[in-house]
Amino acid sequence: MKKTVSKLLNAQVNKEFFSAYLYLGIAKFFTKQDLPGFANWYKVQAEEETEHAMKIYDYLLDQDEDVALDKIAAVNVDFKDALEAAKEADKHERYITAEIEKIMDAAVKEKDYRTQIFLNWFISEQEEEERNSKEMITKIEMLGSDKKNLYLLDKELGSRE
Repeated sequence: MKKTVSKLLNAQVNKEFFSAYLYLGIAKFFTKQDLPGFANWYKVQAEEETEHAMKIYDYLLDQDEDVALDKIAAVNVDFKDALEAAKEADKHERYITAEIEKIMDAAVKEKDYRTQIFLNWFISEQEEEERNSKEMITKIEMLGSDKKNLYLLDKELGSRE
C-alpha cells in the first residue's frame, strides 16, 4: 500500500471516531431535550461510526500498515433545536462522503485495487447515511420543533437497534 493511501486511511480512522463522538453529543442533546427516541437513534449511529473506524483499523493492520490513534477533537453540541442538530449530522455525513471519495481517488491514482474494493462498501454506506440524514431533516421539518409534534417521531426513532 502506498503511503499516500495509508495516510488517508489512518486519518479516516480518526474521522470515524470523531463521527461517533459527534453522534454521542447529539444523543446527549436529545436526552437533555427529553426526547429519548432521538437520543437512542443517535447512540445507535455512534455505534455504527465506531464500527466503521474499526473496519478501517483492521484493514490497515491486515495490510501490514501501522494505525495512528490520534487525539479526537471535541464536539460542539450546542444546538437551538432538533432541526439544527439533524442538519449538523447531515453536514457531517456529506463531509465524510467527500473524505471517503478522496481516499478512493488516491487508491485509483496509486492503482491500489484492494483498497478500491474495500472502499466500495464505504461508498455504499455513505449513500445510505446521507439518505437517512436527509430523511431525518424532512421529518423534523414536517413536524416543526414543538415537542408535542416530535413525540410520535421520537417513539419511532426509539425502536432503532
